[in-house]
Amino acid sequence: MSAKNTKSGLYIFNMVIQFFFETFIAMVIGYFLGQWLDKLFFNEQVILTYVFIIIGIFAGLRNFIVRALKYGKEEENEK
Repeated sequence: MSAKNTKSGLYIFNMVIQFFFETFIAMVIGYFLGQWLDKLFFNEQVILTYVFIIIGIFAGLRNFIVRALKYGKEEENEK
């Protein structure tokens, strides 16, 4: 296995780990922000909690897509 393939594999593995980490953190922040806003505006409902958790998931997914597209452009430039 060449050094370039190893580096490429490790970079992709790093992207996947970052995706899960960033998505988890965004979901946790969304959860607590949603809980706080729900207590402030809605007494017993959890409307904003679900909204902010979903926004956190989409934020993590967006970051992953941007990073993957950047990696694809770097691969094309090297060829």
